Amino acid sequence: MLPLVLQGIASGIVTGCVYALIALSLVIVYKSSDVINFAAGEMVMVGGYLGMFALLWLGLPYIVIFPFAAVAIFIVGALFDRVVLSRAVGRSVPGHSVLVAMIIATVGLSYVLRGIVRLIPYTEEVRRLPPISSGVPIFLGPVVLQRQDVAIVLAALVIMSALWAFFSFTMIGKALRASSQNPRAAALVGIPVRQMSMTAWGIAAALAGTAGILLAPKLLLTPDMGVIIILALAAAIIGGFVSLPGCVVGGVALGIVQNLIGVYISSRAISLAPFLVIMIVLLVRPQGLFAGSVRAKKV
Repeated sequence: MLPLVLQGIASGIVTGCVYALIALSLVIVYKSSDVINFAAGEMVMVGGYLGMFALLWLGLPYIVIFPFAAVAIFIVGALFDRVVLSRAVGRSVPGHSVLVAMIIATVGLSYVLRGIVRLIPYTEEVRRLPPISSGVPIFLGPVVLQRQDVAIVLAALVIMSALWAFFSFTMIGKALRASSQNPRAAALVGIPVRQMSMTAWGIAAALAGTAGILLAPKLLLTPDMGVIIILALAAAIIGGFVSLPGCVVGGVALGIVQNLIGVYISSRAISLAPFLVIMIVLLVRPQGLFAGSVRAKKV
């Protein structure tokens, strides 16, 4: 039984790294605008189809596909913030929250992206991208890893490391952090808060699109694969919706829990894992594992 458990944990880490990328996308948007992006799942789906287009029709190698899709989805996210959300904020009535309208706008974007993909020929056919890396499996004791799984984990780690370096050492990254923590103070010191919000939406969309390319060789590529946002929400809730490192831990933990449920209970119970994890975390620690203590807010 131990080899089976270790195999489940290893497979859970692979899928959990991708969940973590999508959860990071959600948290970056939430920290910058207090909005949950319900179109993140469709951005994952669009990223997968862009990868398929670049790989099969343009003949680009995988190393070029990632930046190609990331730039394309970045533009989608940035334009959505610039064209839709900024106008919603600009037309808000003083004293009334505009968050509900912004959240509904993200739901509308999810339907728009799904509808556009369905209009493209052959997208209704179930597809899967070829493996990112192929070859002889890697044996780590009783654990067997496909080279594709190793490539997915390495790619996810590189993206996460680049994201950490961006937010920690670049001026734009520091400006984004300042804008998310205190927009009014950031504006007072000359940081263009609206441009930072647009950049944050673009980065979040690019992360989701990149995750779609990583998932496409493992999952079936369909216009309805946006439901994966449920898994990303569960990962973000585990870590705390304001913690980027928490998202990584939450995503990996969710992937492991999913696989262990499949090992010990049934493969049919895997779909219940995110909802079970969400309920347990909300009961034990509602703010998430890395969100700090809950503070009372005076109104």
